[in-house]
Order: sequence, then C-alpha cells, then structure tokens
Amino acid sequence: MALGDYLHTGRFSIAISHFSDEYLELFRNDGGLNFTDVSYFAGFARPTLHYVGWGDAFYDIDNDGWLDFILVNGHVYPQVDQANIGVRFREPSLLFLNQRDGTFRDVSDHAGAALKIPLTGRGLAIGDLFNDGLQEVVIENLEGEPLILRPQGGPRHHWISFELAGTRSNKLALNARLKVIAGDLVQTDEVRSSGSYLSQSDLRLHFGLGDRRQADTVEISWPSGGTEVLTNLEADRFYCIKEGAGVVPCARIRSTPTH
Repeated sequence: MALGDYLHTGRFSIAISHFSDEYLELFRNDGGLNFTDVSYFAGFARPTLHYVGWGDAFYDIDNDGWLDFILVNGHVYPQVDQANIGVRFREPSLLFLNQRDGTFRDVSDHAGAALKIPLTGRGLAIGDLFNDGLQEVVIENLEGEPLILRPQGGPRHHWISFELAGTRSNKLALNARLKVIAGDLVQTDEVRSSGSYLSQSDLRLHFGLGDRRQADTVEISWPSGGTEVLTNLEADRFYCIKEGAGVVPCARIRSTPTH
C-alpha cells in the first residue's frame, strides 16, 4: 500500500497492489473521509491487471514537483510457468509518470532495461542513497540480490529535503506533516515509518521543485500539536529541523539522545 498527495490537494490518496486478475486500486481522497476508486481513470487498472503486485510507492522520479508511481511484481507460485495461462513467476516492474491532471502514463517500456528485468519482486523502498538530490529505488528480490534503480538523464530539476527530529513529539517526528510552498507549487507530505512490503523508505521528506530555486514557505505541523513556519529556504539542499529550534546542523539531530 502507498500513500501520496499526487493531486496537490493536501490529502493523501491510497494505492493498493493486488493479486493477478485484480488490478492495482487507486482510491482518490476527496476529503471528509470520502474516497473514490479512480483506478481506470488514472491509468493504473489495465497495465497491472495480470501482475501480482507487491511493493509500491508514490515518489517524484524527476523532481518536477509531481508524484509519480512505481510498482514491483512477482508471482507466488513457480508452477505458473508451466501452466500456459499468460502469467509468469518472474515479472517486470512498472513505472507511471504523473500527467498533472489526475492521470498517469505507463512508461515502463521506456525507462531502461533494468526496470524490464523479470524478477520475483517483493519489497520496495525509496531514498536518496547518495545524498545528491536524486531518489533511488531499492527492490528486494525473493530469488537473488536486491536491485538499486537510479534515475538517469532528463532535465535536472531543483529539489529540497528535510530531516525532522521531535522534542515534545516523538524523536523520529513520525506523523509530522510538512507543507512546502514554492511559487504556485504547493506540496504536502508526512513522516511515516510504514512502507511497502517488509520495507522502510527514507524518513527524510523529499520534494521536487521543478525550476523553482527556493521554497518560499515551509509549514511544519508537529505531532505534539505545535506548528513552525520557515521561509525562503534555498533549493538543492538538505535541512535538519529540530522541534522548537528551527533549522539546526544535521549532526545535532543525529547525536541527540532518544527520550
């Protein structure tokens, strides 16, 4: 299951992977605890219908400020290879680009050879492994070594990343929510410990900014109920924020004892 504000409404929609002949479901969050199944409209249903989906995530592959989507697949029964029913044990991964209108485009066949490798995919985690502003995808493969997928090519858009530490709130700032405003681009995300199947993504919150060179306003809602507002933060940088203290050197966050 994956959560993401792919529409910039400030609400997290839900994507749920399924078994073969059951398409990946996307439930759009309409507010007021109301959700609408937009799987077909969004472009998820048909490409995922014949796969057994496992780990998935909303993430911004090209830092344009709009959440894309990735899904890893793999059947549970090796015997399907002999059944001749159009389903295979090892299956490729799928990548969808956000079209900024509520729909996604399946670009799996155009995203490089690594994505096409059939495997028994299970877990999936997202993180900036090399601290360079590009987020990698780590795939846990049931039959062999994990895969690390790194985006290549395309325009080099701006980005901004935040690591939060609570004081009155829990140390990892779980469930803290950030609203990042950069010109006309407004994004929302939340620190979550949950991830896809047996996986944990980076707890840092990463936001693509497109061609915008700064975040004009960053609003932080802490689990304790407190709020903080930061302004005019330069793009292409990592910021460490301690509850009640604002931006601090990252070493101070990582060395603070857990309460």
